[in-house]
Amino acid sequence: MKILFTAPVLNYGGIEILALRFSEAFGRAGHEVTLYDFRPDLRNEQMVSHFDTSKFKLAGMEPAAWKDWLNWKTNAFLLKTGLLKDFRERLIERHFAKFIQRNKFDIVCSISFQQDYFSCKYCPAVKLPVVISMHGTYESDAPYWPERAHLTYEYVSAIIYAADKNLSWFESQPYYQASKPTFKIDTGADLSAPIAQSVNRQDLGIAADAFVFIMVARGIEQKGWQQAIDAHLALQQQHPGTVLLLVGDSGYVQQLRNKYAGYSSILFYGAHPNSLELTQLANVGLLPSYFVSETLPNVIIDYLRCHLPVISTRVGEIPGMLTTPDGQVAGEILPLPVPNVAVETTTLQLAMEKYLVDAGYYARKQALAAQAVRRFDIRYCVEKYLEVFEQVLASPATHRVPSLPLAASAPAAPAYTQASSAQRAAEGR
Repeated sequence: MKILFTAPVLNYGGIEILALRFSEAFGRAGHEVTLYDFRPDLRNEQMVSHFDTSKFKLAGMEPAAWKDWLNWKTNAFLLKTGLLKDFRERLIERHFAKFIQRNKFDIVCSISFQQDYFSCKYCPAVKLPVVISMHGTYESDAPYWPERAHLTYEYVSAIIYAADKNLSWFESQPYYQASKPTFKIDTGADLSAPIAQSVNRQDLGIAADAFVFIMVARGIEQKGWQQAIDAHLALQQQHPGTVLLLVGDSGYVQQLRNKYAGYSSILFYGAHPNSLELTQLANVGLLPSYFVSETLPNVIIDYLRCHLPVISTRVGEIPGMLTTPDGQVAGEILPLPVPNVAVETTTLQLAMEKYLVDAGYYARKQALAAQAVRRFDIRYCVEKYLEVFEQVLASPATHRVPSLPLAASAPAAPAYTQASSAQRAAEGR
């Protein structure tokens, strides 16, 4: 099968890593796979290098250096003069449209809101079916672009989702159809792949007998960075042998790094192209998230893969991820005071303390983590996705041309959903 996946950008982030995992896994399964990167100028080559790119092709708008320079200069001029705010985005969109016209794909699988829209906008012209894989971006983006969400829903052949809440936007709309093919499928990782060991505790200045809590996350406030730090500092008063290892980067994280520079028990590592190398050095994984788009976080799979008990929150599909077939929990699932509001620091602190005072409890939770991760074998995910693709291809009537007009521009979305073209334009690039 000739499959096209799409990605908003190949840089640090759950959806971005998932796009690479999908492309690699489907390629290994013998399919001809292309991954279209909408922002190759922001691609993290070091992160991409940890995937076997011989199993899939990377594509995107990558003009010659002189033409790229001219595009950025034009973009900067139009932005500063107010004549056009999205010149470069339009170039990328046009390139994508021509790309799918030139290449005879069997099916498109898109995994992020804007890429879903562009796929459903241009695939009808070549009668190319689209399956969208939902991972939380509709909860944050659809309110800003309701027309785009509607057009996507009109054309899409099938919807795959990872958490029940992913469908909430569509279910609340008057155009929702219960008959639309929808499938709940877990994502996953290559659980059989060896984990590199290029760094150890000594390299990081962590004592061999230290108890390490690790948090790996996108560098946005809603992931619970401050709550993890506050709980750790409170815990330190009674348990000075603990370390908090924080993995991820952004302007926000840099502010935290500067604020807590004097605390030797808090280690800000920054971003890492393969955070599993650091995860395997820890004892317990943290993700005190209250992020509205949280769905089925890759980092939870990575924690479980390293047999780490996980302390997280009741958002998205996280409770199900941590629950074994017999109903036991491979860690702690903490309630949020109200939806989208941070967990109480004391609640998080007490959950962390359990693992320091009861070695037997910690060992039992480790064993449960080893059980819980088994459902996230990427091979199962590939099998289930292929069943959906084959069903769509066998029913061409499911990908009809949408009757809606093309969606117009809309107000700006929250900062964490936007590309950084304005910043690049300000640099005159």
